[in-house]
Amino acid sequence: MTTTKEQFEQRAAELQRNARELTRKDFAHLAGVAEKTVRNWLDADPDFAATARTGARRAQLFPFEEGAQWVRKQLFGPNEDAPEVKTGPRLAAEPRRMTYTPDERWRWVDMARLRGVTPTAVRVLAADYRDHPERPFPPRDEFDHMCDASEVSAWFFWYDTTRPGYTGPRPAEITAASGTNDTRRKEVIRRLITALGNGESLPSRDLAEELGVSADVAARYLRQAAEAVLPEHGLISRGQIAERLPTTAAALTPEQRRERVKTLLKRKSAPAPVTTVASTPYYNETAVAEFLASSA
Repeated sequence: MTTTKEQFEQRAAELQRNARELTRKDFAHLAGVAEKTVRNWLDADPDFAATARTGARRAQLFPFEEGAQWVRKQLFGPNEDAPEVKTGPRLAAEPRRMTYTPDERWRWVDMARLRGVTPTAVRVLAADYRDHPERPFPPRDEFDHMCDASEVSAWFFWYDTTRPGYTGPRPAEITAASGTNDTRRKEVIRRLITALGNGESLPSRDLAEELGVSADVAARYLRQAAEAVLPEHGLISRGQIAERLPTTAAALTPEQRRERVKTLLKRKSAPAPVTTVASTPYYNETAVAEFLASSA
């Protein structure tokens, strides 16, 4: 399976602009797998499959957020903080810059010769990193289809120094990445706390501009920050309200519970969201409990 997290986030962002629900075909597109693979995943997870509602032509339709997270889990497992191992041209034994002459330009075959790999391996790696949010592979000229050698040399030096190869990341890389990610998470948590104190919502696109990352990467940081911060402020997401319905709703399916919540929140007496983080509204847990009790 070759889908990277960057590719997954990009596809999810594209789908989210046009759909509130996901089909099995959408799942296949998100994961970069065949629909038969998606069917096998669903067969192995009947509880999740049961959350689908039946749409036109008996299509299975899944809520966007839950569906996207389910596909993410199939691809990357439950622990997203685990180091991601990418395939591609192997790491150099010792990171060093590839030598070149001033104004030199390279084809795939030139890069492959210097790296001791096949041109296909270099071409695949370049495609995988073409849309990388921080380190995209140097672009090829549209006329001669060659890359600037100095840019390629600098990129592979970064790749050799910081990226995992076929055997996984080095211990030093894991420590460095962990420290960087931890610093960024703390930064986003502080930003979210500030937004709550000011009574502001925090869209992922706003945070993306502040941090200089893509909107989907910002959304991932916000999800992690929300899990750490919002429960301490007595806030729950709209999706969590379904879990707090009275016991009389216990016989309802997950989809019916979600529809019940949608109906309840349309009432004039329903509590308004306190804030919206990324694209998810959050409500005061006490106000929700009182509202559900009065609506029973």
